Amino acid sequence: MAGLFITATDTEVGKTVITGAIAAALKGRGIDVGVMKPVASGGVADQAGNLVAEDATFLMKAAGIGQEENRLVNPVCLAPSLTPAVAAVLSGVKIEVQDFITSFQQLAELHDPVIVEGVGGIVAPLWQKYLVVDLMVQLALPVIVVARPNLGTINHTVLTVEYGRSRGLHMAGIIINGWNQDEVGILETSNEDYIKELTGLPILGKFPYVDSISVPQGRTLGLAQLAEEYLQMDEILRIIKGGNSYE
Repeated sequence: MAGLFITATDTEVGKTVITGAIAAALKGRGIDVGVMKPVASGGVADQAGNLVAEDATFLMKAAGIGQEENRLVNPVCLAPSLTPAVAAVLSGVKIEVQDFITSFQQLAELHDPVIVEGVGGIVAPLWQKYLVVDLMVQLALPVIVVARPNLGTINHTVLTVEYGRSRGLHMAGIIINGWNQDEVGILETSNEDYIKELTGLPILGKFPYVDSISVPQGRTLGLAQLAEEYLQMDEILRIIKGGNSYE
């Protein structure tokens, strides 16, 4: 099964926007792409009073997927804005981790490829001692790390990549989110250089913040075009298909 796992160096780095951008670009190329947010914290009530994940809603809209797939895209949605393992306990929810695998397999029967977005960083606890990285190992998808451009990103990014490698994951590349080319200085450029040197991974894009794109408001207009402009979509597609030119 073809796919991709998007993780990040931390929470609030922009995984959802990047995942949505990749999905939108693939859809724009005529590819039947699926998306998945296995577990989400900070869910909000919709008009019917049902708990929904804004991240999952954003991804489905970006990929052009209808709400009938919501339970597969996001099997677990929790209200507290906490790491899922804690949010689940507070909510009285028992997470069955096999449900993540089953939902992915069902999505893979509907779409090819499936782009999976993690939650928080690579070692965020999903349930008890089951971490995001444990799910990544089970899915065995190539991994792209979303990183910030600012101070501290070298440490966070290198540690994320090396821990993933220590678990046998195919760490395929890095996308820097929040890149403002008009304000780039020695901090940003040296961070990029060190990340490439220390990880040996390619930078697959430097994505800007764009006011017109909003996860909470579900604004995805122009996302595919942004991905084609700022991400190396040809290389990302090669990674999804099982190889890249940097191996």
